[in-house]
Amino acid sequence: MPIHPSVKKLLLNIMKTFPDVAIHMLRLARTHRSIALCTTEMVGEFARLTTQAMRDGNQAVVQSHLKFMSGLLRVADEKTREYIDVYYVEELFFGLTLKQKKTAWSWLPANLKQLYVAMWGELE
Repeated sequence: MPIHPSVKKLLLNIMKTFPDVAIHMLRLARTHRSIALCTTEMVGEFARLTTQAMRDGNQAVVQSHLKFMSGLLRVADEKTREYIDVYYVEELFFGLTLKQKKTAWSWLPANLKQLYVAMWGELE
């Protein structure tokens, strides 16, 4: 099963920019024995790691992840936009306390906030 070129570029950009994240994403791909079979889960893993940094209060990591994804969203084609929206933004904030969510929300760039609100509504 071939990987859509935009998705391949997205995954490579994430892994090249964040080698520490790449380790987790590639470990996930190995469990599936294929990158092509877990592209959505790999982007979801990046979201999970962003959320973990939110939980830990690691503002530098969170903001670097969010700034990166916000920049990609600005120039994204339809497929990349779908992946950022559905498999990254929609996965953010799960398992955080309300206080953690409010803190992290203030770090979220406007274009990513718009995607989140379109799916989940305003943050409480």
